[in-house]
Amino acid sequence: MGFEVSARARGADSALPVVGILALFCCMSEFAILTPSIAAFSHHFADTDVTTIMLANSITGIVSVPVSMAVGAVLHKVGFRRAALTGILIMSLGGAFPFLLPDITEYGYVIFSRVVVGVGLGIMFPVGNATIIALYDGERRSRLLGWGITIQFVFNLIYTTVAGYLTEIGWNYSFLAYLIGLVPLVVAFLWMPEAKDVVAKGRAAEAQAAAAADAAGAENATGMGAGQGRAREALPRSVWGYALFALAGWTCVVTVQVVTSTVLDVRQLAGPGEAALVINCCGIGTILCGLVFPYLVRLFGGRLFGVSAAVVAVGIVPCLVAQSTAVYALGVFLLGFGGSAFFTAAQNATGNIAPKSRVAFVSGIMTSMMNLGPFIGPYLFAASMAAVPSMGTDTIFPVLIVIAAACAAVGLAHPMRALVQKDPAA
Repeated sequence: MGFEVSARARGADSALPVVGILALFCCMSEFAILTPSIAAFSHHFADTDVTTIMLANSITGIVSVPVSMAVGAVLHKVGFRRAALTGILIMSLGGAFPFLLPDITEYGYVIFSRVVVGVGLGIMFPVGNATIIALYDGERRSRLLGWGITIQFVFNLIYTTVAGYLTEIGWNYSFLAYLIGLVPLVVAFLWMPEAKDVVAKGRAAEAQAAAAADAAGAENATGMGAGQGRAREALPRSVWGYALFALAGWTCVVTVQVVTSTVLDVRQLAGPGEAALVINCCGIGTILCGLVFPYLVRLFGGRLFGVSAAVVAVGIVPCLVAQSTAVYALGVFLLGFGGSAFFTAAQNATGNIAPKSRVAFVSGIMTSMMNLGPFIGPYLFAASMAAVPSMGTDTIFPVLIVIAAACAAVGLAHPMRALVQKDPAA
């Protein structure tokens, strides 16, 4: 397989390229750094509407969406390593610079910083999953995707905890947490393998197969060969279905994360530091899920989508009724476990059905969905409060329960066979 070739070409022990790939996942939760600080920002920027405050958290996701899709389409040309290293550097430095502006009262500087973070995130985000999908197949791919999301949320835990307690020092100190990303940047620089050659070989093989099919079709004068050749390189339409399905489930997870510090502040249950610890319970659930994900696929098969979405719906209920941080944290834990299983299953399914030549682009689509969720969340939150003002900040939870329950119903009624598909040509 291409992985062994890359490892030998770099003269490294086989474990080191894996470390280099997984280092990228250490930076994929930087979008969550500001989640425990939103309430503190509301106090510092008292004249700024709460929806605008949340925009700084959500705009990163919407900026990264077109960037991720564009980068995913050209990764095989620009190189996987180059994109990863460039993106992490932009994200870390762009995210940290508001620390240097402690006295500002104009919130636009914070939003600009998060736009820069979105650009960097969009550049590097597709690379980790695309590299795994390009170099691995079968259960090994499932295992590494599970490890990846585990590492992502281990660092989510680190980022939010550090940011939460830095916010106790001053509102601008939370931005220093972005500099943590410079450590995995060095690790990726040292050991990450380049998957560009493997993808190029896959594209060449598919092109040859298409040419052969076209030639056979021309020889038979039926025209069928040309159509079959093109079909082999076409992106299956079901990829978009899995992407939208994943977006619905993931939006439930990130919306709760985004609103947690505000909800706990309104209920007078926790400040920024303790809110960060509660949010981290989502990361703990995700970490556990990542470790057992291959076994979940083996146990539930294509119905994993329905089961995991049901866990998400159940996890939102304690967040709605909690009058203590412990009960809220339990709900967030279940939310993290179910949500990560749901999204990782979608990533795995799309990797199974995508042609090798479109792997990077499909990874860009899926990571765009992951980043689009944090953008949708605050506006869903604001819209729900406007629709039912009597419930205040609690209105969002019944809305999310309905979304998650709908995903569960679809997933249980219609098993997603691509998740356990072994042969991409099937």
